[in-house]
Amino acid sequence: MSDNKNINKPEIKKDRAISPLWLFTLIAFLLSGWLLFKTVNEAGQRIQIYFSNAQGIEAGRTTIRYNGLEVGTVRKINLSEDLSSIFVDADIYPEAAVLLGQNTAFWLVKPTASLAGISGLDALVSGNYIAIQPGSGERDNMIFTALEDAPTDALTQAGLHLKLTSDDLGSLSVGSQVYYKKIPVGEVYDYRLSPDNQKVVLSLLINPEYSGLVNTSTRFWNVSGVRARLGPTGVDVQLQNLGALVAGGIAFDSPPSNSAADDFTKYPLFRDINHAERGIHINIKLPLDHGITDPHSAILFEGMEVGRLSDIALDDDRQGMTATASIDPSMKWLLTDKSEMIIEKPQLGLDGLKNVANFVFGDFLTIHPKEGEPTVDFTARTQRQHIAMDPDSLRVTVEADNAWGIGENTKVLHRGVQVGFVDDVKLQNGKVELSLVVEKEFKHLVKSASRFFMVGGITGQLSDDGIEVIVPAVSQIADPAISFTSEGKKDISKSYNLYKSEISARNAKEAQKGVQIYTLLADELPSMSVGAPVLHKNFSVGTIDSFRLRKGKAEIKLKIENSFSHLITKETVFWSQSGVQVEASLNNGLIVNTGSVKSIVSGGISFGTLKGVQNKREGKWKLYNSLKDAENYGIDISLTTKATDGLSKGSKIRFQGIDVGEITAMMPVFDKNKIIVSARIYPPYSAVISRSDSYFWRVKPSISLSGAKNLDTILIPYISVNPGKGKITQSFALHDNPKDLKSFIIYLESESKGSVKVGTPLLFREMEVGHVSGIDLGRFSDRVIIKANIDNKYRYLVRKNTIFWNSSGLDVSIGLTGAQIKSGTVESIIKGGIAFAIPEETPLKELAENGQHFLLNAEPKPEWRKWRTAIPGF
Repeated sequence: MSDNKNINKPEIKKDRAISPLWLFTLIAFLLSGWLLFKTVNEAGQRIQIYFSNAQGIEAGRTTIRYNGLEVGTVRKINLSEDLSSIFVDADIYPEAAVLLGQNTAFWLVKPTASLAGISGLDALVSGNYIAIQPGSGERDNMIFTALEDAPTDALTQAGLHLKLTSDDLGSLSVGSQVYYKKIPVGEVYDYRLSPDNQKVVLSLLINPEYSGLVNTSTRFWNVSGVRARLGPTGVDVQLQNLGALVAGGIAFDSPPSNSAADDFTKYPLFRDINHAERGIHINIKLPLDHGITDPHSAILFEGMEVGRLSDIALDDDRQGMTATASIDPSMKWLLTDKSEMIIEKPQLGLDGLKNVANFVFGDFLTIHPKEGEPTVDFTARTQRQHIAMDPDSLRVTVEADNAWGIGENTKVLHRGVQVGFVDDVKLQNGKVELSLVVEKEFKHLVKSASRFFMVGGITGQLSDDGIEVIVPAVSQIADPAISFTSEGKKDISKSYNLYKSEISARNAKEAQKGVQIYTLLADELPSMSVGAPVLHKNFSVGTIDSFRLRKGKAEIKLKIENSFSHLITKETVFWSQSGVQVEASLNNGLIVNTGSVKSIVSGGISFGTLKGVQNKREGKWKLYNSLKDAENYGIDISLTTKATDGLSKGSKIRFQGIDVGEITAMMPVFDKNKIIVSARIYPPYSAVISRSDSYFWRVKPSISLSGAKNLDTILIPYISVNPGKGKITQSFALHDNPKDLKSFIIYLESESKGSVKVGTPLLFREMEVGHVSGIDLGRFSDRVIIKANIDNKYRYLVRKNTIFWNSSGLDVSIGLTGAQIKSGTVESIIKGGIAFAIPEETPLKELAENGQHFLLNAEPKPEWRKWRTAIPGF
């Protein structure tokens, strides 16, 4: 019992402190109050807009925009009490409340197509939206009625406003373009009847940069639709452009004047340029036999009418005639003292008719412009007179034993194309002497060893090679002409002989024939023998002279006749034409290729021109097994790299998804720790890609939270290329990354690499404006140098005093009131990022220079995040 009495009784105490649970309640209360204040503060101005229907409007999704900027949102759609319309409740953001005024206008923007064009294309992407036109003054209520269409008046836009009066509207409409020299410089934005209802008044807006073209002497005329006229060239169809055809158009001129047009100046609108009585008056001297029967015929330039004759009169001395004409003012650049007026006459021959309409309408004039001093006086000549009098044309003297039916205007041909004509035929010292005129663009074809011969009859000869018969075109049998070869030096001989036929001309030079030796290399000798033919387009031009084995390769020597050596060019490719080549496939069936009978028996080699195919090997011509092998080969190139990353023989080289080549082999270079990748570029692309500044890189897959790229390279690696424009070359570097062509480069210096890696984004206000493209140690290894690329469109953000810091990961701060966690996007937490800001200094510092170095801070100071420096864009 005594032990129980000594037991101490418990002492009960009351704790007067506040429970920690109330602290969470207080924080929740404060957060709720802050959210409520923010919601009320950002709610903006609530308005009501009445529409005829709700088509295309969605609550919570349809936005209100001003000049493309979102300034409000539709919150609710309601039916009006009288059921005749609907109205929407919308919130206008606080900063845009200033747009609401007495005459503020609203309308619904949606994609619309009409004759005047297509509008509202941005609504295809973002959906329909409500546009706002700001008003002025105070407004008693916030209830508005939307317009059915966008406002047609352009009075609020900058530019020159004009009024045109016309008898009728014609094909014009709102949106019809206004043209100056066929360049759109404005548009029609409104039309209505005049107060007396007798005229149509059109309202025009000329863009500010073109408003100076309009003065008090300007005249306007209608260029809508199509105008057709039957004239010397057939049906003359006049069309300003497709836009004027569909939506109508107005053109005007800008004659010299000291008085500029004022806003809302009124002008008459003429039916066309002829009714506008505009034109530059010129004088044209004509020969007596000019052949122009219509004194109001057209003057053409490149088939287009640029003017019209107004009169033709006999000169006082009766030695010629003078025509007066009017030229479209917009074509006044044609009128120079070097420009030429040509009388176009009909030409009749077995090869067809030219200017056949001249038989009905008479001859007409065309103008051939050249640079010179302005003038209004011209002298017209026929086409042949023009060519014959041109100092740049070539006159050639040809002698013959007989005229063979040749007369003035007989054609001079080269390879069947007319390049001149016979200007004169006369007897001189017992021979027929012909004076030939060759047009200036073809005169280079006449050379010291050229041979002239007649074409027009059927000729032939019998030789050891068989019977050769030459049959000309049907048009040449009854219409003889002179043709010639182009060979020898550029010098022109004093005179040339005219041979009776092509065969006679060829036989005349047989005595001067020689040969050229060409050496070919092949991996193995094809089936052929010495003396086998060398063919060009199945025509024998030489023979195989010899062959031998040299350094493991077959070396073949060819003899090509001098007369055919000009066929060998830098793009010539040789291939074996021996025997019979058979190719079988399911798609094409059985294909048999053979050369001549002689090449089937003794073998042979053919050659031709193939662009983009490698034709040399060790300084000698390369011999392909067949034409198909040559056509499909292309050009060999080599790529130097340190790693192949899964590339192998057969891996493709691509340009924007198209295969342009493939890898043929890979060889390590051990002493240089490199790999040489041999590849070939396919023929159609070799001339473009095998350039010194072409850029090759290995395409790698990229997977991130923002998306995946180049996933196809996981299974099939390939190389991409950006073609260059430098000199032809065959050696290139194979890079790890694509070439960045559109960025501004800066360098960031840091004590350590940290979480930065290639691809880390550069952020400005949490918006990606660039990325890290390289990381390396500094020159003395005391720091890390980070190469960063800034997109060109954001270059203006980087100033000489820009501050950079590492914004990767999470920013966690713990205090007495709790913990604060700040982070960017999930991608920035994983991928990291570098942020930057501009100090709030006045004036704004200059732009940073390309390649400038900056310090990369490990973490930002609190005030850096608060900088809101205004930086004007460019």
